[in-house]
Amino acid sequence: MHLKQGVQRICFVVLLLFGLSLSGCGDAAKPEDAVREMRTLYRSAESVSGVADITADYGQRIYTYTAAVEGNVSAGTLTVQAPENIAGTVLQWAEDATSLSYEETTLETGALSDSGLSPADAIPAVLASCRAGALVECAWEEDGGVLYAELENPEDESVAVSCWFDAENYVLQRAELAEDGTTVLTLVFSDFGITLAAQE
Repeated sequence: MHLKQGVQRICFVVLLLFGLSLSGCGDAAKPEDAVREMRTLYRSAESVSGVADITADYGQRIYTYTAAVEGNVSAGTLTVQAPENIAGTVLQWAEDATSLSYEETTLETGALSDSGLSPADAIPAVLASCRAGALVECAWEEDGGVLYAELENPEDESVAVSCWFDAENYVLQRAELAEDGTTVLTLVFSDFGITLAAQE
């Protein structure tokens, strides 16, 4: 009698724990839902700012530098802070052109890929992808503390943009731009901020 009741109680506890584990999975936020929230934030952004450690891979040559970022999808600047020998160089982007200037001399930036992607295109490509790029895949990383999303560049589908966001506020931590599976630009951000457009 007591043995039978004990078995029933054990079975009940096991079933209860199993049910709780299933309900817990249902309550967990899906990364796809977080990507939709991230898109809403970046669509309402007037501009972004921060500091980026940038690696540009030209195949035979790899350049690394640190730059202050300021701008949005339409226009902005990357102002080089390091290394010291090129500090003050400004990479500008606008809707019609990208350029590089230093000490009042303006030069075109070199293309990194067959599609013409250059370092000055990095920020607008990342922001455009966050806003409207087709989602390829997404996942939680670092025990849910980081949201990873691979997106297509809506301006050029041959360019894949991989982004890592803080899971709480969707601040951009890292971005990689790749063409045909080869990463050509990597940006690691610090002091990243988002200025939202004023609500009418």
